[in-house]
Amino acid sequence: MIVATAGHVDHGKTSLVGLLTGVQTDRLEEEQARGLTIDLGFAHTVISGIEIGFVDVPGHIRFINNMLAGVSAVDVALLVIAADDGVMPQTQEHLAILSALAIPNIIVVLSKTDRVATERCHEVKTDIRRLLSTTSFAEAEILSFSAMTGFGRDAIETALIAAAQVRRKTFEGHFFRMAIDRVFTVKGAGTVVTGAIKDGQIEIASSLRATTGQAEFKVRSLQKHGTASNSALAGDRVALNLTGPQAELKALRRGTWLTTNPTLRPHHHIDVLLKVQDSEVKPLKHWTPVHAFHAATHSLARIATLQSSQITPGDAGLAQLVSETAMTLNVGDRLIFRDQGATRTIASGIVIDPCSASRGRAKPTRLAALQQLANRTQKEDYAGELIENTLAGVPITTLTRSLNWHPEKVRNWLSSRQDILLIDTCITAKKHFETTKTQLLATLSQFHERQPNAAGIDLSAWSASLPRSTLYTSAAIESLKSGEKILVSGTQARLPSAKVELPIETERLLKNLLPLLTTTPLQPPVMHDLAQRLNLPVKTLQQHLQPAVKAGLLIQPVKNRVFRPEALTEMRDCITHIASDQGFTVQQFRDTTGIGRNLCIELLEYFDARGLTRRAGNVRYLRH
Repeated sequence: MIVATAGHVDHGKTSLVGLLTGVQTDRLEEEQARGLTIDLGFAHTVISGIEIGFVDVPGHIRFINNMLAGVSAVDVALLVIAADDGVMPQTQEHLAILSALAIPNIIVVLSKTDRVATERCHEVKTDIRRLLSTTSFAEAEILSFSAMTGFGRDAIETALIAAAQVRRKTFEGHFFRMAIDRVFTVKGAGTVVTGAIKDGQIEIASSLRATTGQAEFKVRSLQKHGTASNSALAGDRVALNLTGPQAELKALRRGTWLTTNPTLRPHHHIDVLLKVQDSEVKPLKHWTPVHAFHAATHSLARIATLQSSQITPGDAGLAQLVSETAMTLNVGDRLIFRDQGATRTIASGIVIDPCSASRGRAKPTRLAALQQLANRTQKEDYAGELIENTLAGVPITTLTRSLNWHPEKVRNWLSSRQDILLIDTCITAKKHFETTKTQLLATLSQFHERQPNAAGIDLSAWSASLPRSTLYTSAAIESLKSGEKILVSGTQARLPSAKVELPIETERLLKNLLPLLTTTPLQPPVMHDLAQRLNLPVKTLQQHLQPAVKAGLLIQPVKNRVFRPEALTEMRDCITHIASDQGFTVQQFRDTTGIGRNLCIELLEYFDARGLTRRAGNVRYLRH
């Protein structure tokens, strides 16, 4: 369990941690000389067999960014309030931050009780209870304590033991994710980073990376709450000894996120549900400059209000954070916003979309979808709502990136949902899939009305007629085919009711021509050779072929050759087979098909034009 202190400067937070653990957490010379906590301090102890890590945070207003880094991933907060001073400005701000970050539990410690009369203690407790009544911590315990005499220590330890019993659930099925709060070098060991694990688990020899780069680090050794260990889980405080490229190791600093998630990346535009503090006297206006804090990460940013020009104090509204420095976030993460001068906390936010876009951010349809997503506080409910609102389907990578889920967790969740389909790597609601099939049939029907003598619609053009991925529409077309709603021949599809009438000359020609195209289907004879074999002038052959090409019974992807549809289907399958994330070349297509180089180039240009492939220099890629 991880416990953080909170409270006004000089109210006894460090003394409390020292008495509970026997560790002096003020490690900097300046801290010890001034008796003032500046940076985060760390300690751990074992109480009744329960391992507890402590994060001691500074109380001075100038070091609030350090305080925010310390309380972001804790199970319990000890809100320390001195009996002589009572509730102070940083007491109120720290409490507001704890509430905004949804810290699961707080214990209020009334310190320095040896300095005041009993009546003063009762008076301050009444003030504290009044303050707590406006927050989610209205029922929090208030325990008296004196660092000088040790009075109250047993009660605090008992409360911590009770809190450990209801510790938040470890996030199974999540990738490892942790924000670094300290980086230092140990002689003979190298780079060591510390932090509280937000999600997932980590083991010795695990590979991970910083979300800001691609370099891979290895975990050489691991300490959990100051003790060597082989592994650690979400909620544990760890020190990781990392190995990897020296330049990338030197670039690690407080606020860097480490992860095992290959899809997790920082973004500049983040959609949030933003709540303005009750204590603010003015509304938060559109494009207000702020300091944005998330765990140990800090960035300058602006707030784009999405539903109106401003959000009044105490109210919540949809907004988009436009951050100068890209931030690594997941759905449900909590943000704290301070004013431009970083003198006070003005708002908090819950992440709805961690990788949004700036264009169209305030469209009514998008706002309606965001509002629905904002109402889904559980990740499973959020995923279901996202799929429900996305007609074109949701890639698995969207869930692994936004929710930090393992692909296995995604598939396990899908197995419990009868209303959702997994199409290759795309997730869609069954009703959207049925809608897509209906739209495809409507498009095909319109095609037959416009071209009654055509044998069918080109599959690539038909697939591209809807704003869906190729995989999605291909699955819908295959479903229509298996349900006998359409007939597919080669690269074309038609309705079963569609009939094609050809001129008598063309029908006679096809009887003699088709065997000639079957001998070498991927490289049929050129038009001149066909004319000679059929004992026809080239011009006459071309005239008789046109109705068959127009009807789709033959395909003419290049000027001087015609192909059977089945040959084009074989080529498409070949391209799908050899294409990889790195693409493929003309040479690879030539070697696989046995087609001559010049014809290969012409055919690939045809597939480019049809939207199957995309050329980039000497390499081609599949369009998805």
